Amino acid sequence: MDQTFGKEFKLCGKTSIDALFQEGKTIKSFPIKLIFRKVEMHAEQKFLFVVPKKMIRKAHDRNYLKRCMREIVRKNKAIFTEQETSVHVGILYLQQQRLPYKQLEQKLVNALSMFANKLKND
Repeated sequence: MDQTFGKEFKLCGKTSIDALFQEGKTIKSFPIKLIFRKVEMHAEQKFLFVVPKKMIRKAHDRNYLKRCMREIVRKNKAIFTEQETSVHVGILYLQQQRLPYKQLEQKLVNALSMFANKLKND
């Protein structure tokens, strides 16, 4: 299984991001909030990682959390590759303290599994 997280998995573009936040559905698993939107393209999954400046004031902490979330998604990419749907996913971090990697991994994997179950049911 390919475990890279290249440019083709990163959600970019103002119109795509705006559409995600306006039309997307939400799954909350504190401190993670997942916003997702199905798109009409051929089997692509794109991700956006957000750590608000209001929650984490220091830039190095925000960057650390985004790197950790990206790594966790990269490791657990098999959850999404078995899906045949095209989806854009925004992952938001909503806690004011920086969690250790292991706790963040548990919370994010839990949210991702809830998301995968919701995709299967739809």
